[in-house]
Amino acid sequence: MRVGMFANSYLPVVNGVVRSIMLYRQGLLNDCHFVGVFAPDARDYEDEQPFIFRYPAIPLPSQMKLSFPVVAAPHITWMMPRLKLDVIHAHHPVIVGAEAARFSEELDVPMVFTFHTMYHEYTHYFLGMDNELVKQIVRRSVRDFANRADHIIAPSPAVVNLMPSYGIQKPVDILPTPVDIDKFKPRPKPLLDNPDRIRLIYVGRVAKEKNLDFLLRVFAQAAAKDERLEMLLVGGGPTLDDLRKLAKRLEIDHKVTFTGMVPFEQVVDELSLADLFIFSSTSETQGLVVLEAMAAGLPVVMVESEALLYFVNPGQDCIVAPEKENDMAAAILSLIKDPDRLRAMGKAARANAEKYSIPALTTRLLDVYQAAADAHYRTE
Repeated sequence: MRVGMFANSYLPVVNGVVRSIMLYRQGLLNDCHFVGVFAPDARDYEDEQPFIFRYPAIPLPSQMKLSFPVVAAPHITWMMPRLKLDVIHAHHPVIVGAEAARFSEELDVPMVFTFHTMYHEYTHYFLGMDNELVKQIVRRSVRDFANRADHIIAPSPAVVNLMPSYGIQKPVDILPTPVDIDKFKPRPKPLLDNPDRIRLIYVGRVAKEKNLDFLLRVFAQAAAKDERLEMLLVGGGPTLDDLRKLAKRLEIDHKVTFTGMVPFEQVVDELSLADLFIFSSTSETQGLVVLEAMAAGLPVVMVESEALLYFVNPGQDCIVAPEKENDMAAAILSLIKDPDRLRAMGKAARANAEKYSIPALTTRLLDVYQAAADAHYRTE
């Protein structure tokens, strides 16, 4: 199969959408399919892999690490019919996504759209406004785009349940981002191998929607009752400095380490040295980092989240706590006081994560592509 993936960001930017494209592209290439990626040009970056097609782009402020695509690209317009794509896969509903829809209609190629996130909840990032009118405009824009697709992918049931509020009326399959299981090697030491130090870890974007101020307060309560606890927050984002200040006010700054943005390889290493993964976001549409922590053999203590409950087995590989500081702190303490249970949950977590491997989910993605093609040509 010949696939074109269209997105508003790609390497060197690394975010959830980019990770999804990279991992599915890897799976498709491993199965000998063609995958071209269409994305904005990146400042001072040269692609190492072939068939990455770049739109001209205006660099945004360096701290954003993004560029704004200019979709007037005659070289791509000339090339598209010559690629003879079987399916177009849009990962954003605007700008480059709009180009995907245009090519789908002009070239009569089926289009799949992955509804990656709750777009109306992030208007303050990309529009600088956060009111109901703006949210309604975003919903309508996404609805109009999604209804041009032949098939939709949702990363979790939480997104499927959201789609009626957008007015989307297209077939949908739940298909999360896969986990590169092979990156997560067997643990060098068992969980809780050091009786004098217990390491809790969070990995992800450091931003308001991740609820990390809550997580720090939870840790402060737990650490007050067990002095062995340490916490590592891996990731960068706009609230990093605020969280450092909060850790100091809570008098836990000597127990909390903020790494900032790090390469994926370091994330893997840090997970392999931790004892327990903690997660407090309630705005996830999937939570790839949770699956990656489980692939590293870590049990999870997390706040109840509609999206994440699809991927975990409470009581077997994780503990799900209400969004209350006392309850989540108690869940952490109960697990670290029971090493046998914690290690059993770590093994169960790894086994669960294996169900989301690249080969397993790539097979399902190809089924979605075929369903899109069947629907597209059936309606002509």
